[in-house]
Amino acid sequence: MKNIITIYLLSFLLFSCKKEAEAITPETTENKFEAVITPEQFKNSKITTGSLEQKAIASVLKVSGKITLSPDGMATVSMPLGGYVKSIKVMQGMHVKKGQVLAVIEDAQFVQLQQDYLTAKQQLAFSAKDYNRQKELNVSKAVSDKTYEMAQSEMAKQRILLKSLEEKLQLININPATLTSGNISKSVYLYAPISGLVSKVNINLGKYINPTDMLFEILNNQNLFLSLNVFDKDASNLSVGQKIKANSNTSNEVYTTSVLYVNKSVNDNNAMEVIAKINNTSNKLIPGNYMNAEIDIHNNGAYIVKNAAIVDFEGKEYVFVKKTNESFVMTPVTIGTRTKEFSEVKNADAFLGKEVVITDAYTLLMILKNKEE
Repeated sequence: MKNIITIYLLSFLLFSCKKEAEAITPETTENKFEAVITPEQFKNSKITTGSLEQKAIASVLKVSGKITLSPDGMATVSMPLGGYVKSIKVMQGMHVKKGQVLAVIEDAQFVQLQQDYLTAKQQLAFSAKDYNRQKELNVSKAVSDKTYEMAQSEMAKQRILLKSLEEKLQLININPATLTSGNISKSVYLYAPISGLVSKVNINLGKYINPTDMLFEILNNQNLFLSLNVFDKDASNLSVGQKIKANSNTSNEVYTTSVLYVNKSVNDNNAMEVIAKINNTSNKLIPGNYMNAEIDIHNNGAYIVKNAAIVDFEGKEYVFVKKTNESFVMTPVTIGTRTKEFSEVKNADAFLGKEVVITDAYTLLMILKNKEE
């Protein structure tokens, strides 16, 4: 019986010690991004390692976009006070110069406005004389201060009225300085505010037009801009002044320009907008033309790695960082500018002071994939 109890106690102690040893043994987890290579595999591969290089890198960023106008390159012409169309001087497709007559509009309210202005002008002259007279009389106290102040107020009121009527006349292109009772007219002229192409004519003879109606649209084809879409992954490489070469889908003519603005907000195409001025000396370009372009990208202090060092795994890009002579850890890399031989590493801080695999990285990728299987 004693022997049985002794055996039982010894078995219990051995089992407890085993459980305790298992409890204090650190748990080892396998890194699925770590590729372990045997000496034989390494010998048969072409794997070499090195560090990131820092050098000037130049490349071309290919983008697309379209021709657009600056806000002041398109004019909408309307009639601020309304009226009837008496005559139309232009048609769609015609080129006009700034100040050229587009149409003649007539209405009785134009006559009334001119009459009101000339009447107010005459009344102001009378009020000014009365004010000066009351001012002299007030000095000698021949009239009360109240009478003098009323004359002063009346003159100020007439001056305000005259100024407001003057502004209304200028809205309908009547010069108040040359207006007299002898040249009052029921007709006024609409002038082209800019030079360019008449793209729309929305009126006809006899039609009554309202102040909100768009009568003509004029496009200045000499004041064109190139609007390019650049996706956010490439936008960090852009800067004002970079050279651009562009050509349309319908012509082989190359237009040379440079980056004028970079709009940092994302547009409807999930891209950032790059704006460049473009000279349309040949008049072949029109707003809306689609364009292909190449932007020259230069980075004088970029950290770069050979393209052979970069592997693609599950839609993401990686490089292998040396851990030991036999193991390499696949680490995410963010790529900027690319050339035929090198790529810019945007997250270079993660690799500085470390060795990365610069040739035959796909051998390590195959080892990782075989390990998963």
